[in-house]
Amino acid sequence: MQSNQDRVTNPAKAFRLGFSPLGFVAVLLPMIPNALWVLLPPVSSPLTANTPFPPWVQLIGLVCQSLMIALLILVINTRRQPTPGTVVVGLIGALALVGYLVLWVLYFLTPITPTILVMMAILPSVYFLCVGLYLQNYPSLVPAILFATIHISDTAMSYL
Repeated sequence: MQSNQDRVTNPAKAFRLGFSPLGFVAVLLPMIPNALWVLLPPVSSPLTANTPFPPWVQLIGLVCQSLMIALLILVINTRRQPTPGTVVVGLIGALALVGYLVLWVLYFLTPITPTILVMMAILPSVYFLCVGLYLQNYPSLVPAILFATIHISDTAMSYL
């Protein structure tokens, strides 16, 4: 039998593999506009990217994005406790998601600008970091931070 002291001093035991319905929905929500993008192309064509990073950096970004998504869906914090901080983080994440969805509306209906594209990299990055914090899914934060750094940097350097 595991003692209370062991549970407190071993934070790795706070996490288990499973299926997080909340993590799954959180990952799906920002993907909805991407599905629409496949079905309905935007009014104007996107700006031509001048990708500054070598392919291996982009590959690291893709791996981090995939790992972040997998961890949000498959890792559950069994000791997750609602706190005032998680409420604030949840609100910030919800605002980032709403802002991101608004940007997609602009993307479809107005001429595409570098500012729209950069904000479309920043807001989902903030959203996914907030989801990880809200779910207290700390393992997802490492790939989320790496993905955000690469994604935002690449987009800004490509379009600004």
